[in-house]
Amino acid sequence: MPRPTNVRYPQCQFCASSTTPNMSRCSGCKAVQYCSKEHQTSDWYYHKQQCKPLQLALRKYQREADNLGAEFIAENEGYFWGLLETREYMRARFDVGYQLQHIVSNVAAKQSLGHFRDMLKLCRGDNLGVRDLVPGLCLRLGRDQECYDFIKWYGTEGERGDYDWGDRSLPFLNLRGEDVMEDLAWFKNKYAMAHNVGMLLLKLRMLLDLQDLKASQELGNIQALHADAILSIQDQLAHRSGIWKERREFLKPEGLDERIAFLKKQVDTWFDKVNKGNKYFFKGLMDHDKYLYATQEPYSMGSPEEMILLVQYCARSWMETDGAMEWARKKMQAA
Repeated sequence: MPRPTNVRYPQCQFCASSTTPNMSRCSGCKAVQYCSKEHQTSDWYYHKQQCKPLQLALRKYQREADNLGAEFIAENEGYFWGLLETREYMRARFDVGYQLQHIVSNVAAKQSLGHFRDMLKLCRGDNLGVRDLVPGLCLRLGRDQECYDFIKWYGTEGERGDYDWGDRSLPFLNLRGEDVMEDLAWFKNKYAMAHNVGMLLLKLRMLLDLQDLKASQELGNIQALHADAILSIQDQLAHRSGIWKERREFLKPEGLDERIAFLKKQVDTWFDKVNKGNKYFFKGLMDHDKYLYATQEPYSMGSPEEMILLVQYCARSWMETDGAMEWARKKMQAA
């Protein structure tokens, strides 16, 4: 029985069916869906390994939220962690979001991203490093533009030495619809490894899509087809990146070769950037099963311990992107 291999859209957790309307959720964790009671029962042996720990984490998070109270949380948005009484709440909520991102489910990924986004509102200074989990989740959900805007904000405004993280009147994560085909000279922080990895995959998804589109054009003159047929072909071939939803002009034949060459140069540059930043990452990515649930240890930049963290934060977005793992394997062999 096929299981879900990505979180882009809702699927039955047991059979990966996406055609059943109004699927029921697990009553325990509320993070997975099923097309029938029979499939939910059949999946319990596997699902309980994630469901039971998540239920414990949810109960702890709810206790901490109740201890603070909704009014306190609303009044102190932006100042969490600086207030000692908020730290157990933040740790508990991080644990919930972290466990959710390990579940291959559209519902779980959306919930995880929601928790981490809310935590950044509560604490802009981000003492727990929540920002490093957001790009991978955005990419898994097909929100490539959101991912780009998020990374760019931290790579520009977030890199300002005079930015006051405690001043809630300042713009925060406010970029929308930034140009994904622009030069990446603004990206200066070589130590933001999770963001480097996210940017590499974001660009790679675009490149692989455009290369597939180019190959289809070489097989036949699709421009002779009806406009609706062309759109259908583009949607089927350019399926990895979510960028095309708003930027369909990038799929046009005019200038396609130039866009492919531009993206290939950026992808090659970013591969080198990631590989130099942590030489263990791509090998760890290939051996992800060994590291996805490994115990995290204190780490230094470029260390094997950092690699484990990066794999846990980023690997699923690579695994759920058609052709990405194969591309990385070939790049490693050629490096």
